[in-house]
Amino acid sequence: MASPVKSSNEVKANRRALSLTSMYFNRFLVFRYVTAIFFFVNLYWAIILFGSGSGIGLLPSVLLIGTTMVMVEQVGKLWKHTNRLTFTRWFYWVQLTVNLSVGFGLMFGKLQVFYPFLNGTSLRWVLSVLSFGILISAFLEYRVFLIEHDKDRYIKHIRQFEANI
Repeated sequence: MASPVKSSNEVKANRRALSLTSMYFNRFLVFRYVTAIFFFVNLYWAIILFGSGSGIGLLPSVLLIGTTMVMVEQVGKLWKHTNRLTFTRWFYWVQLTVNLSVGFGLMFGKLQVFYPFLNGTSLRWVLSVLSFGILISAFLEYRVFLIEHDKDRYIKHIRQFEANI
């Protein structure tokens, strides 16, 4: 009959395995936080656009679908240690493109199309927010590239930890 009490070595091995799993999962932490921010920004934008009767509300709705796909992909990283970020890469390119497109539209006087609840005095603020979204999306695309090519700093720490186990 096997003893229900685990040996000290088994406990240590389980802790190491859990630490390694956590390290792999935390490699993608920035994507989870930024995706949550984009989710709520796009959600509020969609609600306000649909509330004002604008059909352009489909644009942030598509972005919401994209964030949902990224969330599912990120949760899957807990069980599957892979550096492939297919949906994450796709979504941040789409978010970057939408922000650029909306920004150009605003510069050509389309503020009321994309933001019917704002007036012309808000233009600089909106362009600043869109520019920040563009920079964040571009930065995350760079991070995706680094992770997919195992060139990020975090993987080096993980490999050092694995080597010391």
